[in-house]
Amino acid sequence: MAQMPAVADLEAQAPRLPAPDQSLGMQRTIPQVTSVSQLSDVSPTDWAYQALASLVEKYGCIAGYPDGTFRGNRAATRYEMAAALNACLDVISDRFATKEDLATLQRLMDEFRAELATLRGRVDRLEARTAQLEAQQFATTTKLRASVVFNVSDVLTGTQAVAAPGRGPTIQDNPVATYRARLNFDTSFYGKDVLRVRIQAANMPNYGAVTGTNMARLGYDTNTGGVFALADLYYRTPLTQRLFLAFDAAAGNFDKNVFTFNPLLQSDETGAISRFGRFNPLYRFGGGNSAGLTLRYTLLENKEQGTNLVLNLGYQAPFANNPIPNAPNTNGLIGGAYAALAQLDWRPVKNLALGFTYVRSFGVGVDGAAGSSGFPGSAANPIGNNANAAADNFGFQFTYRPIPKLNIAGWVGYSSVYQVQGFAGPRAEAEVLNWAATFGVPDLWRKGDLLGLIVGQPPQTISVRNVLGAPAATFNSYHIEGVYRIPISRNISITPGVIALVNPNSNSNNAPIVLGVVRTTFSF
Repeated sequence: MAQMPAVADLEAQAPRLPAPDQSLGMQRTIPQVTSVSQLSDVSPTDWAYQALASLVEKYGCIAGYPDGTFRGNRAATRYEMAAALNACLDVISDRFATKEDLATLQRLMDEFRAELATLRGRVDRLEARTAQLEAQQFATTTKLRASVVFNVSDVLTGTQAVAAPGRGPTIQDNPVATYRARLNFDTSFYGKDVLRVRIQAANMPNYGAVTGTNMARLGYDTNTGGVFALADLYYRTPLTQRLFLAFDAAAGNFDKNVFTFNPLLQSDETGAISRFGRFNPLYRFGGGNSAGLTLRYTLLENKEQGTNLVLNLGYQAPFANNPIPNAPNTNGLIGGAYAALAQLDWRPVKNLALGFTYVRSFGVGVDGAAGSSGFPGSAANPIGNNANAAADNFGFQFTYRPIPKLNIAGWVGYSSVYQVQGFAGPRAEAEVLNWAATFGVPDLWRKGDLLGLIVGQPPQTISVRNVLGAPAATFNSYHIEGVYRIPISRNISITPGVIALVNPNSNSNNAPIVLGVVRTTFSF
């Protein structure tokens, strides 16, 4: 058997290593190659290109020559191969744990075996719960938003509101506990739009029937007999950066689509407790079970200064779903009863906003079901028959925030109402007026609370002509309301409040009507 050469003989026979700056190893004098493309003599067509690319780019353990070449066809000595292999092993050893590291890790796993088992169980349960939620969700594009209002209310004092010069009997009623539950299904098809389907069930009383005047109505009263029914259906979407579209298919109202200038008290769930105290009644003209369209266009805007000028155009038809003509004709989307709105929102400075509104209406009331009622010539029926009535309605609204903890808002509404068909002789005419000032103090004692005060005159007929049986028009009814919203948590609030009506139905012979209300709102 041939004898193996001695190490000294091998060293003597081996070619000498090139100078350090010419080595294939990881020599400090040679810049590190981070991409195979840095080697000028290596191309993708070379048979070892992929292997070399992996060694260079994944492990960073191959260097080239100072002139940027790799010289892949040159024969390498065993020393050069040893140097290159050692460089790669150094990189790999830096990236992987040693036997000592693995032993330490094993000891830690043994020591915390119980805790790791508990953590694994929690992770497994969380994964199972996540999978269940994903499997049971009814839609990836629809969110459920809901609210429940529990209400306790009572007429504390007052006489039945009648027309002048009479005086009604003392109001007889009992305290009641009622509710309204709403489920809103909001669907977005591309992130900026929303299709809302709302169903609700309620058994709220209408205090207009109890007291004899719509001035006493609550802002959230409705009664479905406890059965869930469709309460809202609309679609809203931006058409351009400046143009916004809202389409109401059921239960449309202008207040849902335009700014009403009473930001702290306009909500029927967390704001004013009265119907009148929420906003100018003209936003309700044409409302009810109506359908319509609203466009909002931003004419001017300065986001840095917080100023803008916005034009709103809206149309609502309360009997849009009925194609059968009647006499007088109030049915249908076009040609029947309607209300058409044009409003200019102007924010000249960041903390002040002004609104100028015009509504042309036909076949609808002009008191928003919040004014004097129950007799000919009242604001609810100023010319004796709303089906024959056309009106030009004007409104001015404002909201002003002089300091962060005080918001002052208000409005004035005026309607010129006249008979347009079905009459002989002098035309029936009337004028209806209302105004209000509201004060909101947020975060007074704790974050999320709100102290509110509303003072005003609900819609009343200030002049009437040629209306049979109408009393002499006066304008001396007043609405005074105080509320305090108490936040219990992020999703629960309690709002006690008092409503006082002085000279209800514009009749000083009527005793003041006082209502006490405690509203509890759950939202989720």
